[in-house]
Amino acid sequence: MQGTIRFIMVAITVVLTAGTVCAEPQSIPNGPWVQPEQTVKLEALTSMEELQNKLFNIYARSKGRMAVEIAGETTYGYPIYLAKFGQADDEDKIKVLIEGQIHGGEPLGAEACLEVIKQLAASGNKEIDDILEKLTIWIIPRLNPEGATYEEDGELVQRRTNEQDWEPDEWGLDETAPPPWYQYGQYGWWDPPGYDINRDSHPDLDFVLGPANAHLLPGNSDLPGFFVTPEGRTVRDVYKELRPDVFIDLHHRGTNLMSEEDIGMCTLQILAQVVDLGREDYPLDPDVLDFSKQINAYVYQRLNEMGNSPFTNIQRYPDVNLPGTTLGAFSLNGSAIMLYELRTAKQKSNGMLTKQVIIGLMETFRGLADGSIFDVDPADYDEILPAGPRIANPHAIAE
Repeated sequence: MQGTIRFIMVAITVVLTAGTVCAEPQSIPNGPWVQPEQTVKLEALTSMEELQNKLFNIYARSKGRMAVEIAGETTYGYPIYLAKFGQADDEDKIKVLIEGQIHGGEPLGAEACLEVIKQLAASGNKEIDDILEKLTIWIIPRLNPEGATYEEDGELVQRRTNEQDWEPDEWGLDETAPPPWYQYGQYGWWDPPGYDINRDSHPDLDFVLGPANAHLLPGNSDLPGFFVTPEGRTVRDVYKELRPDVFIDLHHRGTNLMSEEDIGMCTLQILAQVVDLGREDYPLDPDVLDFSKQINAYVYQRLNEMGNSPFTNIQRYPDVNLPGTTLGAFSLNGSAIMLYELRTAKQKSNGMLTKQVIIGLMETFRGLADGSIFDVDPADYDEILPAGPRIANPHAIAE
């Protein structure tokens, strides 16, 4: 099906399957967990056909504010859409690139992106006009359509990876060449095979795998990726065209308590640094890191100003050292970064979690447009509460 665009209408339900019974500590009252045998409805998630329709309907009403492009396509022909507000060659504007759903099983980033696109395109608010006068904003709402639409036995079971196999001859390599370490199928982690696209980036944006560098295979998580996925190359190409000042990546993770003492549940973890500052092979610019910390701390402060609400349950994501992620590679190319890691809690909290991202992104635009982000002390970021203990669904069915 190479080169053929497939659209799959998704209007199905998924029944919670076996999980792991969690030991203490647990949250009280055990949060928005799905109950045993409870049906989890996924109709509200945007299918690929709906994504196309929504984007072009927004475009039609935008009165020239935005453009919609197909920036690339996946191995199986799914389009990767890009919404543009402003041009790459406008050097007077601050440039922002946002990426959603690089992991197919982490869907709310795409939902948040669609709402942000709608607000930027259709609002008559003078504040939006001011934002678009000062910022160029490009948004890829769903980078991994294959993972987002993946089905088993006719049911949607979104998965982390794409559906691409390892084909060494594509890179002029011998058939015995090992695949990259993040090719799940070859290493027994996934069936059918697929790549974790968020390990496929490289700080050298012109890197091409071939016989001269095949000795780098299979690599590991502390090293760059190889740009072997069409999705990874697509976001790389968009990045090279825009050269953003700011890059924001939208994800999910599991569930954490706020701390050993505070058993409330974290709704969002954020991160400003994904590559160690002291690396000699891939040096991170301290000024880029400070700007990243300012953006993250600004969003944290704005959400906390909302008072006693779930939006204030924010932590710092655990330290990582991952130059093969989009965040890592792009920060090493001079872009300030912010990672959103939403709690994953099925449909009971999806609306609230999506809204938290929308608010955070819109506040970032405001802070960049009016300059208030640049007044934040980068050290404020280091005071954000670190990640608390991880917990699992206490109602999950044990195998």
